[in-house]
Amino acid sequence: MSNKPNGSVMERRHTETADIDRLATQDMLALINREDQVVTSATGACLPEIARLVDNASATLNRGGRVVIVGAGASGRAALQMIADFAPDAHPQLIGLMAGGAEAKRQDQEKAAANYALGIADLQAIRFGHQDMLVALSVSGKTPWMWGALRHAWSVGACIALLSHSRESEAAQMADILIAPETGAEVIAGFNEPKAHLAQQQILNMLASGLAIRTGRVYSNLRVDLKPDNTHWIERQIALVMAATQCNREQAKSALASSDNDCRTAILMQLTGLNNAKAQDLLVENHQSLRIALQEAKPHLVEA
Repeated sequence: MSNKPNGSVMERRHTETADIDRLATQDMLALINREDQVVTSATGACLPEIARLVDNASATLNRGGRVVIVGAGASGRAALQMIADFAPDAHPQLIGLMAGGAEAKRQDQEKAAANYALGIADLQAIRFGHQDMLVALSVSGKTPWMWGALRHAWSVGACIALLSHSRESEAAQMADILIAPETGAEVIAGFNEPKAHLAQQQILNMLASGLAIRTGRVYSNLRVDLKPDNTHWIERQIALVMAATQCNREQAKSALASSDNDCRTAILMQLTGLNNAKAQDLLVENHQSLRIALQEAKPHLVEA
């Protein structure tokens, strides 16, 4: 057996980091930081494709379909974290699936990731259909479990988006939307591909923010769909109403109390003078978009 690295490892070696183990700590970190900036530029080059991802995903949600984000290993954990950040109160139309499940032991997760049939079965278990959208996360594009999920989504005619490091994989040929930022070789070969996963995280952040905006969870640059689940979130609600309406703390608390502690309703009431019932009706009529509801409120105010 040869004691030389195989070809694929040689190809992944970064030509400018061969002496990184000889550098002073600050110089070493400066080199890593420079490569992280390469990642940001690479994801920026993919903005047209990311925009298609956000537009298709928001359209899927708005017509009643589900967006299912799937991945194995680190990609699966990123999928689940994105869902948790997007909707801490749970969102039935946004689903994250990880090979083996988040609670499984790592060895069981790795075993599941190698199971093509399980990828199909996991989508079948949630009755994934043509009205849904699959967002697959796979650095290599070769994980069998992810392949099974892709094949099932393709077989039912659903929209497929793939976030990958490889444009050449067979999985890329199945995607309606392919996002493959060219992040280059990793700083350290064989170290879990942190640059590729950083790019994946940046894209997921844009997807989460874009969906929050397009589904009416954001007004101006404020997240206005928070629920009063604990003292911390109650304080956040008060601060949001104050920021959105320029009112004082007591006015914000009063508006929230009059609106069943719903941020959007409280802001609409405070800005328009509408009562709780009329404000809620206006939000329902406009799919919970506070921006549109405020525009629609103007005729009501004139009539009053």
